Amino acid sequence: MRTGLFILLAVLLTRVSVSAQEIKPISSSIDDYIALLNHNGFQAYSFDLSPLKDTTYRVVFEKREYVLGNPEPIQTEFLGRGFKTRTLVKDFMWRELSEEELSDLKADAVDFENGVYSLANKITVGFLPCPNDSTEVGRFIIENQGAYGFSLNLKPIELNGLYGNNVIYRYRPVPFKASTFQTDKFIPLVTYASFWFDETHKVIRFCGEKELDPELTAEILKNTPHYYILGVTFNKVE
Repeated sequence: MRTGLFILLAVLLTRVSVSAQEIKPISSSIDDYIALLNHNGFQAYSFDLSPLKDTTYRVVFEKREYVLGNPEPIQTEFLGRGFKTRTLVKDFMWRELSEEELSDLKADAVDFENGVYSLANKITVGFLPCPNDSTEVGRFIIENQGAYGFSLNLKPIELNGLYGNNVIYRYRPVPFKASTFQTDKFIPLVTYASFWFDETHKVIRFCGEKELDPELTAEILKNTPHYYILGVTFNKVE
């Protein structure tokens, strides 16, 4: 009798244990979608502009290309001067507006009473999947104001013959730490840097800081053979 009771109890405990270990479906979260996008070549890094909300600045995006051993960029490209951190209601008043147009303007403005039509509270540097291994593409996005596309020409890693005739391109974006705001000064936002071949251990590697200092003293930048720095300059609008 007691033996049978023990057997029954063991069966019940086994069923409870198995039931507790079920893999049940759950709803996917936004973090799951972000991870999926990251694994498929989408990366985004955003930076807060809200402290600038009371002044209008013209935004100049810039990409600088570097190679190991040269502290100065070997090439610099400016990407547009057309976007501002905010658009004012008065920008639409170059002619007299009809009542309907004025009503639409009031409805669309973020702060009509204080004369602000649209406002950028952040800048995003985004990277997109590209079918060409030797090219990366992306966007500078200034919230509510617009975007500029950019492309980066990549260089293969020097493998010293270890992998035969294989050509390998592999890069990684790394954001910069917060920079003190100054007008008319280049502010680095994200670097896009190549992996490198470690001659000692015979491996391709990319290790170092998860955020870079604006002074460009990071160990990553002392090892990567080729990299870009993507950043912005703010010019005050009188």
